[in-house]
Amino acid sequence: LAENNLDAYKLRILNLSAIYVTLGVSLNLIYGFTGQFSLGHAGFMAIGAYVTTLLVLPPYYKEMIFILEPLVWPFTVMQAPFIVALLLSGLLSALVAILVGLPVLRLRGDYLGIATLGFAEIVRIIANNIPQITNGALGIKGIPEFSNLWWTVGVAVFTIYIIKGLINSSYGRALMAIRENEIAAEVIGVNLTYHKVMSFAVSAFFAGVAGGLFACLLTTIDPRAFMFVMTFNILIVVVL
Repeated sequence: LAENNLDAYKLRILNLSAIYVTLGVSLNLIYGFTGQFSLGHAGFMAIGAYVTTLLVLPPYYKEMIFILEPLVWPFTVMQAPFIVALLLSGLLSALVAILVGLPVLRLRGDYLGIATLGFAEIVRIIANNIPQITNGALGIKGIPEFSNLWWTVGVAVFTIYIIKGLINSSYGRALMAIRENEIAAEVIGVNLTYHKVMSFAVSAFFAGVAGGLFACLLTTIDPRAFMFVMTFNILIVVVL
């Protein structure tokens, strides 16, 4: 009903707002409830955006737009439904979060923030320098516009539901114990590494899904869309 009664500008604002809700709620899991100062959300968002894009684009169109370097196999022949692409984007982002989180989450405070910000910049720089997969600085245009209010608002509501359920469980109480006092949490039997990494992975999963929605809303992406300013925008959503 809203899509029939609102102009394109207002719809774009509503869709972007819903995507930022997903990003803000997911970052709040690791930052607000676990107490880990992470600035790497833009990196996970970028991973999700590129994975979704490469999976939803038709093979014939990929041959047309990758002009700097030909797209590498198997992306040349891969195509998946939008929902499958979103899920795979989230899962790959979560996997990367686990690999990054195992060493990085041993840090605390500002040191963790700097390390995760560095991770996000590394992802952006890699995306800028592998034209065989991302088309480099030219970016990818003509992405199918699958994202609409049903998808963006639906994912935002689903994210809130899952995160709220997680926080109200024993797992969530363990995360809040870590936030309040890591030493005391460890004394009462909370596995710090496991809980930190898993909350980081869950947060990254939803960031990756939001990245896929973001790409299919704007219909064009390039590495500049995922600069460190994006992470601070998400952080402002959490603070507000």
